[in-house]
Amino acid sequence: MKPQLNKEAMEKSEESQISEKELLDKVIGLLNPRKRRYHGKDEPQVQEVVFKVENNSELRYVISCLLRLCMSTIDNENELDSPRLPFLSKDDAVITILELVIDILPDDQLDSYDRIEKLLLKE
Repeated sequence: MKPQLNKEAMEKSEESQISEKELLDKVIGLLNPRKRRYHGKDEPQVQEVVFKVENNSELRYVISCLLRLCMSTIDNENELDSPRLPFLSKDDAVITILELVIDILPDDQLDSYDRIEKLLLKE
């Protein structure tokens, strides 16, 4: 009888492993992870975050607001007081925002505008 119990226990164990794997696959499917990419072979993997704007005017407005926030924070003599982020200094906040601004600048788009301008204004 023992060999049969061991066989039944093994089958139940396999069934639970299968159902756990299926459950894990379902959870992974629900997570909807962000796209990940590498900048170079020696650089770490980064997550891609989509920043949606309707047009260039909206993008310019968002960048302008972020820059004004940095200027306001720098002008403020008191430290940045955030109950949610008590460990975040004013300098860290400004650096983080400025890094975000750099990342969302439409460099490729502006380069293409320069190329279009050269093409159209060729003499």
